[in-house]
Amino acid sequence: MCGIAGFVHLDPAPAEEKTLRPMLARLVRRGPDGEGVHLDGSVALGHRRLSIIDLAGGAQPLSNEDGTVWVTFNGEIFNFMALREELSAQGHLFKTRSDTEVIVHLYEQYGRDFVRRLDGFFAFALYDAKQRKMILARDRLGVKPLFWFRTKDAFVFASTIPALRAHPGFPHELNAQAVWDFLSLQYVPRGTVYSGVEKLPPGFMAELSAGELTLSRYWKADYSKTLDISYRDACAELRRLVRKAVADRLISDVPLGVFLSGGMDSTIIAGVAAEAVDGPLKCYSIGFREKDYDERAYAEENAARVRTFARHGFEHHVRVVEPCDAGLLEMLVSEFGEPYADASMIPTCLLSRFAREEVTVALSGDGADEVFCGYERYIAMRWLGRFDFLPPGVRRAMFGRMDAWIPSRGNERGRAARMKRFLKGASLSGAARYLGIVSHTDEALKRRFTGAFFDGAAPTLGGFNPDGLFETCSSCSEFDLHTYLPNDILPKVDTASMAVSLEVRSPFLDYKTVGFAASLPYKFKEKGGHRKRILADAFAKYLSPGLAARKKRGFGVPLAAWFRKEWKDLLYERLLEGEGVRRGMFDPAGMETLLGEHQCGLDHSYALFSALVLEMFLKGEKA
Repeated sequence: MCGIAGFVHLDPAPAEEKTLRPMLARLVRRGPDGEGVHLDGSVALGHRRLSIIDLAGGAQPLSNEDGTVWVTFNGEIFNFMALREELSAQGHLFKTRSDTEVIVHLYEQYGRDFVRRLDGFFAFALYDAKQRKMILARDRLGVKPLFWFRTKDAFVFASTIPALRAHPGFPHELNAQAVWDFLSLQYVPRGTVYSGVEKLPPGFMAELSAGELTLSRYWKADYSKTLDISYRDACAELRRLVRKAVADRLISDVPLGVFLSGGMDSTIIAGVAAEAVDGPLKCYSIGFREKDYDERAYAEENAARVRTFARHGFEHHVRVVEPCDAGLLEMLVSEFGEPYADASMIPTCLLSRFAREEVTVALSGDGADEVFCGYERYIAMRWLGRFDFLPPGVRRAMFGRMDAWIPSRGNERGRAARMKRFLKGASLSGAARYLGIVSHTDEALKRRFTGAFFDGAAPTLGGFNPDGLFETCSSCSEFDLHTYLPNDILPKVDTASMAVSLEVRSPFLDYKTVGFAASLPYKFKEKGGHRKRILADAFAKYLSPGLAARKKRGFGVPLAAWFRKEWKDLLYERLLEGEGVRRGMFDPAGMETLLGEHQCGLDHSYALFSALVLEMFLKGEKA
């Protein structure tokens, strides 16, 4: 796993190393093991390396035999040995054992269709010196990030926004609409928080030639066709695909482990890995002292089950997490480079830091909820559809009264909080209903504590449902695959793990597995409230009794409690006297009321955490 950066001058001016080096300096956490630069006229390619495969010979940027094709690459290619054999038979010469080198030869052999042949997760920039062409590509699901911006003088790209920001041409203007949408969703749903800075979408290529930039899609999961297959055969095929995906992700020249929670997804990955790995399997779990957030007992139960499948030994390492200091959160906000407030980034980073003490690569169960319909909101959407025969006004009145009966107290993960979000979306329809369920801070609450900066902001729905995507998706899980997964879950895992130089691999996001799941009948994935049904049945032997039916907890931190105790003073200081107030983003009186209500028992933890993250971002941007 690595970090990449570079630029192309659109005028004849030569690229200078002194412009590229500060960009690479912001990628040291992603690549602590080495740095490389290649300059060719107006083109600069840079690389920071975290050594995983071919530790001695995989330095980048890397070229073909005659130095006419160069690449800087972030990620892993799992079929690189098969591709290498194929390309060697066609006369290509290799000088390293790295997976990166197959990319330049694959491009030479197949032209722009070469990306379709890559099996893995990646973001890279390839430069063709003969045709003076730059190609950027991002993996099919968006596991690895890639950002870019363009000025009249240059096209600039990097793995992270902070690396882009180190370029002198970076556009610093904040997009008020993007910030407004972030306050509802805890992530920016489209583009980035900066006007003029974009992220390459998953499954896309970008080609820069003669100053013209062209984007094209090379892959998309196909939900339009349903396989004619028995449930038994579907379970067998799913076992085959996941076992292959896990085996591919066990390839490493450095120590490797598995994240293990109290849930089903990571337990399945750990169980499959335990049977496949050549040495002792190392699993890592964390817990909290707060009961509602602590999964240690379940993780220990899962570990005991997985241990029975380990062929060469098994180790389970557990650590209890105390309330973290603000420094960790500020570091993460800085690494994201834009506002991001999914609080599970904190335990993800703590777990990654814990695992990194012993391993460099970790497998996770991420992606299973989106791919196999694991969220309870999917069931809620289907259930609420039964009330669509009622006029909207009747629904608003009926569900509004029910909402008013439920007190806004407790914590952000309690049943009352989840039920209130459910009821807020109940009177709506389509994408608006889904937004009401997933939104943590609605339009009315945002207006209570925000200032004049957002006077022109429109309701979040437009950015949440780009180009009417929701209406074209066959299911909410398909919509999440294109929105929530690449904009929230995957950036969280990538940033939180790379902040401590750990590579995380997610077998459930193998594109062949995702494509197969997309083609399955919905009832195979969810039936009668049984979420991730086929996953539970296909891998039942790894699961302790009752695990598949256990209520999903998620991976969170006790924000409501921290904001009333350990982080109380921090909140008041930052949100009433910080950059947000000075820039007109926060209204001091409204914010003080919100803080007071939270201290008195009302739960505003999501809104307050988003505001705190925004404040930390603004302070860091100014520094």
